[in-house]
Amino acid sequence: MNIVRISDGLGNQMFQYAFARKVSILTGKKVYLDIRYINNEDMYRMGKRVHYKGKLKHRKYGLQYFKTSLPVADNKILSRWRYLQQSGYVQRMIYSLSVMNKWIWAYRNEELNFNGNLTKIKCMMPTYYQGYFFNLIYFDDIKGTLQQEFSLKQKIKLPRKLGEIIKYRNTVSIHIRRGDFLRLNRDISDSEYYNKAIELVEERIDSPIYLLFTDDIEWVKQNINIHYENILISDMGFKDYEEFTIMKHCRNNIIANSTFSYWAAYLNSNFNKLVICPKNWRSATIPNEWVRI
Repeated sequence: MNIVRISDGLGNQMFQYAFARKVSILTGKKVYLDIRYINNEDMYRMGKRVHYKGKLKHRKYGLQYFKTSLPVADNKILSRWRYLQQSGYVQRMIYSLSVMNKWIWAYRNEELNFNGNLTKIKCMMPTYYQGYFFNLIYFDDIKGTLQQEFSLKQKIKLPRKLGEIIKYRNTVSIHIRRGDFLRLNRDISDSEYYNKAIELVEERIDSPIYLLFTDDIEWVKQNINIHYENILISDMGFKDYEEFTIMKHCRNNIIANSTFSYWAAYLNSNFNKLVICPKNWRSATIPNEWVRI
């Protein structure tokens, strides 16, 4: 049995789930998801103390709306982990032997003591994994599985016109995230990036139609030059997981430095898709065929 911590927004949850799914395939054993830390993204440690940065918008467990196959850990399972956190090495060994390795007694933090060598996972003891796992090595070879499991359980009710546009037109999603990123001084893509991306799209794509996903439409109106038809999806009342799915079904994608739009573009099943991304953002996650500007 293994546990993977799930935290932060939907995009980060997908990275963590993808790693967990890979662990389940490699080991052939149950992997549980610990979702207690969804809203603790802004914690950081200094010595033995935990400090808090400014809050991002409220987070929730977003994977519940998708066809994911891994179970969420209940209190009984998590109580074993809490006990063993407080136990010494000898006690952990005794419990490991006495219950046939059903207890979690190893801990791997991606940044501190897990080097990403997946070949070792097969022979590891039951383990609690914590990290973000921003690397294609963790999941690229199970992309087909993830495309199936990151599909919605229930179909979205689209306006007829929008459904026809997605089905028949050369759609290009543009994700522009500012809002909480701007307030907390996170890196955000500027107007130069988006305008260059749009120029590239219009060189390669015939009669594109842009679907806009943004939390700052006024900034978009003042700074982004769109010469073709465009539709503001973010004003249509969709849930975040519904917007994600609409973005995923666009034929082409211009992503922000955001794990949310990253996963929409990565899971996009259009064989001839054009995906444009910021050149200095999470290079280990970017497929070779994507265009970085």
